[in-house]
Amino acid sequence: MLRRTAASVHDYRLTAQSILPRTLFEYVDGGALDESTLARNTADFDEIYIRQKVLRGAKVETAGSVLGHEASFPVALAPIGSLGMLYPQGEILAFRAARAAGIGACLSSFSVCSIEEVMPEVGDGDAFQLYVLKDPGRTEEILARATAAGFRNLVVTVDTTHPGMRDRDLRNGYRSAARPPLTMLLDCALHPRWFARSWRSLGRGLGNFAHWDGVGSGLIAQAAYMSRQLKTDLTWNDIEAVVKRWPGRVVVKGITDPEDVARAIGVGADGVVVSNHGGRQLDGVMSSIAALPVIANRYSGEVEILFDSGIRRGSHLLKALALGADGCLLGRSYAYGLASAGADGVIAVLEMLRKELTMSMALAGVASIEDLRTGRVACVSLREPRSTASVPAELCERL
Repeated sequence: MLRRTAASVHDYRLTAQSILPRTLFEYVDGGALDESTLARNTADFDEIYIRQKVLRGAKVETAGSVLGHEASFPVALAPIGSLGMLYPQGEILAFRAARAAGIGACLSSFSVCSIEEVMPEVGDGDAFQLYVLKDPGRTEEILARATAAGFRNLVVTVDTTHPGMRDRDLRNGYRSAARPPLTMLLDCALHPRWFARSWRSLGRGLGNFAHWDGVGSGLIAQAAYMSRQLKTDLTWNDIEAVVKRWPGRVVVKGITDPEDVARAIGVGADGVVVSNHGGRQLDGVMSSIAALPVIANRYSGEVEILFDSGIRRGSHLLKALALGADGCLLGRSYAYGLASAGADGVIAVLEMLRKELTMSMALAGVASIEDLRTGRVACVSLREPRSTASVPAELCERL
């Protein structure tokens, strides 16, 4: 599919699928086990109707704030590991695209481009994502480097104390082999568009850890090694220590239970991300959009509430904001754009979603993000399902 004909995030997904080797595409696209949570993350948006109010004369303003930074619309790019394998210098290009779109971006610890390589692109609205490691000295090194690079926001991921079991990755040998299996190498060679642009960087690994003893060489070996270095007995005491150590804002990512939001506030976190890791960790957990309303009802105004998982349309952004999110993080949506056309693809996806959000707000009679966020304009109602049992009860509390 030609990029100029793409009309939706789904179109970019199809383009990415045609360009990327299967291993890489399924790493981005796949979820844990039976992928039921992955599917619900997007499907549960369909259980919500937008309440349309006409003849309101609404002049739409999409500007908002994410991580304390003004944005053209209340969105930021979520951290994605190994992004640089989708397109050469992928992390750098993603940050540049975010800047062009007037939003922030978050760099994954498991990035191909190192903190120092991305440093020239870092702005006040950007963030670094941390996995707390077993070795406190190595965790401290990463934090010190991120601080020196100019990051003021830290996103601590807490739902990955054990790597999620993803059938697609296991079948493809990703993170389970010391070196790329022959089938993976053959698959790479059979995708000439990707191979032509990426062959020079095939030897690269995870830039932030490549110099460490024992990490191995190449992405497959390093990803497998680093997955074993995650602190499996992580507690709220560890998060409190990170909050005290970090000089800026700290956001805890990977929360779907209101009690965990209370714990995050208790240790001094500035924000939380209502997220199930895009359905990549615990299969069977509720969708992020089902978890959001209860959390927003209880804690809106006490802590910044960000949302991710399942966003593929501007109308999804509208629904998440109306249900109480202060802002949204995009993951797979922009990854598909990056794989399709580099920075231009990311910019195109962001502009597509911004236009869809603007049009959805205008047609719903909503003038501003603030009206959505504060509930001054009640614009969302429960969809009438065939069976009431099919609607997550959590969606009912805010609506």
